[in-house]
Amino acid sequence: MRNSKIRRRIAAGKLRLRIRDLRNLGPRSEAMLESVGISSVEALRQRGALEAYLTLRRAGVTRSLNALWALAGALEPWPEGTAWQEVAGGDERLPLLMAVEAREKARREVMDALSESPAPARRRMERRKGGAFEAEAWAPGLPFPTDSGNSPPQKRKNRR
Repeated sequence: MRNSKIRRRIAAGKLRLRIRDLRNLGPRSEAMLESVGISSVEALRQRGALEAYLTLRRAGVTRSLNALWALAGALEPWPEGTAWQEVAGGDERLPLLMAVEAREKARREVMDALSESPAPARRRMERRKGGAFEAEAWAPGLPFPTDSGNSPPQKRKNRR
């Protein structure tokens, strides 16, 4: 997309990009993003790389930091993008990791506060997430989560 003619057509609105047309992203990335409600390049740009990655992570679609590097590289600089390897090894790496950690820490604090709150408020929050209790997220520098009884009981199959 370094071609100036293509850039002009994009700017004029005559050429519509798909998510798979962005650098670092392909058909699988496009399907993953669609599964969490991000179905266009415009929606991805509005949401941003960090928020899109956190949405994928919370939905359980991916836990790989390579997805974060790919999303960040796909959106900056627009529309050419940067290779995900350059993002992973460059100056953007640490601020992205710190932002992920800060967002997940804030989310854990909210979930902890909900677990101490009355049961109806917690049930409303669980319903908004699709009825499933989300396990604690893992980030670099934190111990791996263990099953400490916080997960819901497994559904038993009817074996008649």
